[in-house]
Amino acid sequence: MKLKLSTRVPPLHLETPDPRELEAFAERFKQRRIKLGVTQADVGKALANLRLPGVGALSQSTICRFESLTLSHNNMIALKPILHAWLEEAEAQTRNKRRDPEAPSVLPAGEKKRKRTSIAAPEKRSLEAYFAVQPRPSGEKIAAIAEKLDLKKNVVRVWFCNQRQKQKRMKFAAQQSC
Repeated sequence: MKLKLSTRVPPLHLETPDPRELEAFAERFKQRRIKLGVTQADVGKALANLRLPGVGALSQSTICRFESLTLSHNNMIALKPILHAWLEEAEAQTRNKRRDPEAPSVLPAGEKKRKRTSIAAPEKRSLEAYFAVQPRPSGEKIAAIAEKLDLKKNVVRVWFCNQRQKQKRMKFAAQQSC
């Protein structure tokens, strides 16, 4: 992984940092990233918004490997100033609390991951009864079931998909044990 760095990035890559310094920075970076509430994937995507020449988005696994010190020493040296620049910008945006909608942000927009759906026992029994009769209901039937049980259509659709997969696994396991 070769990275070109712009003049905006501190020229830390010109000297060879002590491995202990890289380790300390990686730990500080991880702690501050977590405190900001930003995932490794968010950091990777946000690097493209910094518009550093030669630096685009990075994968979540690259950020993970940086934090866990499993990249080569040269890659750690190359990434340190880039991640340092991202961290400075992210903390500045957090301090300012005012985000210009036109300016590219290095922080996630705030959309949260959907919470895991929990289906109550009576609804689950109803779904199981429907599944026993018809494991592959049509879209219209799924919509009707969802309305009757007061669940989202997608929740019912995914429940049926998961149930079919569960049946396949159980059938496969039964065949293996014979």
